[in-house]
Amino acid sequence: MVPPSGNLWIGGQQVWLGPALSGRQVTLWADAVSLHVLADGARIKTVPSRLGVTELARLAASGARPAGPCPLPAGDGTVIEVDRTVNATGGVSLGDQQIGAGLPLAGQRVTLRMEGPLMAVIGHDGSLLRTLACPIPAGRRWRLRGARRARSLPPLPGGPITVQRRVSCRGALMVARQKIHAGMIHAGKTATVICENNHFRVVIDGETAAVVPRTTTSEIHRYKANATGKRTQARLTPQGQ
Repeated sequence: MVPPSGNLWIGGQQVWLGPALSGRQVTLWADAVSLHVLADGARIKTVPSRLGVTELARLAASGARPAGPCPLPAGDGTVIEVDRTVNATGGVSLGDQQIGAGLPLAGQRVTLRMEGPLMAVIGHDGSLLRTLACPIPAGRRWRLRGARRARSLPPLPGGPITVQRRVSCRGALMVARQKIHAGMIHAGKTATVICENNHFRVVIDGETAAVVPRTTTSEIHRYKANATGKRTQARLTPQGQ
C-alpha cells in the first residue's frame, strides 16, 4: 500500500510514486537488474534495482512470492548492445551523450545492453557491473555506432558493489557503518568505494587512495554521495525530473 508520503520502501530501496497514489495498492516486481511497479496489472514505473541476492532472499523469506515474466513490453523482442571503452573520467559516449559508467571502470571495454527503459553495463567476463536508466529512445538505438542485436539472456549480477561517499573535513568517510580514513588531502572530494567481500578500495580522482580490511558485516543501503556529507538515504526522484 502506498503511504501518504508517496515514498515506498522495499528491501532497503526507496521508490518514489508521489502522494497522488497514496492509499493505492501496488505490486512490485523485482530482480537484481530492475524493479517494476504495477497497479491493476499495468506497469506504471520502472527503475534500476538496488536489490542484491541478500535483499531478494530476505524478501522471499518474509512472504514475497516468485514473480512471473518480466512486465516490460515485449515489442519486437529486440534488445540492443554496443561496445564502448570507458574514458579517463568514467564516462562512455552513446550517440551525442556522455553516460557515467564509473571511474573504477576507466580504460576498460564494456558492453552496454539496452532493454526497455534500462541499460546494463556489462564487464568483459559477462558480469553485470551497473544498471542505469537508458537515455536513448528505443527507435534510435539501431542507429548507434556498433549497434547489434543482444544476447538472448540478460547478464547475471556479479562483481563488487560500488558506492560513492563525500570525504569529511577530517579526511574520513563511512561505508556500511565502518569508518575509513582517506586522508586530509582529499577532504571535500567525492570518493568511489569498491566494496569487496574482504576489503574496501577507495578511489579518488581516478587513483586508489586507500585499501582497508572490511571489518563490518552491515549491509549497504546508500549508494550515492550527498553534497553536505550527512548520512542520509539517497532519494529516487520521479522519472522525468
